[in-house]
Amino acid sequence: EVSFLDPDALRERCNDVIDDTETRARAVMLAEQLQQLARQYDNAVAASVEAYISKSAKGDSSANDLIELLQPLDSGRIQTVQGIVRVRQSMRELLTTVQWERVFG
Repeated sequence: EVSFLDPDALRERCNDVIDDTETRARAVMLAEQLQQLARQYDNAVAASVEAYISKSAKGDSSANDLIELLQPLDSGRIQTVQGIVRVRQSMRELLTTVQWERVFG
């Protein structure tokens, strides 16, 4: 099965099973949006963790300082999940029931 959490597999499946050229192109574009969301989230996580590691090694850092560095991860996670849901809805509106089953079934 293909997952929205695997944009590469989703893009490949769309290319393989959607016959209509325009629909296929739009579905692939949505898969690319998913990949971009995942990349942005991964970059934000990496930056926050690096900042946390650097700050936590300093003796004058407090728990509140460290929490402030990690809080943006929660916001980023929520935004990413909301973006995935929006892309899923767009994909559902784009594909016919048959196409949906061929992609995800």
